[in-house]
Amino acid sequence: MNSSLQCSTLTRLLTLNTQVHDLENQLLRETLPGGWRGGSTILAVGGPSRIAEMQEEIDRWVRASLTTCWLGMSGGSQDE
Repeated sequence: MNSSLQCSTLTRLLTLNTQVHDLENQLLRETLPGGWRGGSTILAVGGPSRIAEMQEEIDRWVRASLTTCWLGMSGGSQDE
């Protein structure tokens, strides 16, 4: 793999990794709607929870990372 492609791929992977890490931190701070009553968890239906949205976004960034790795590797085999 040529050095400019390597640098570009690694830069993209670092950017994607940073975005996933930031989303994971946001996800850890997110609270579930609802609370405790009588020893059991009560979840509010339709509450403004972004957890599912953040999980989907993390999945998208992970797929983008995998695609970047795959493209970076396939680009290297063409240069050899």
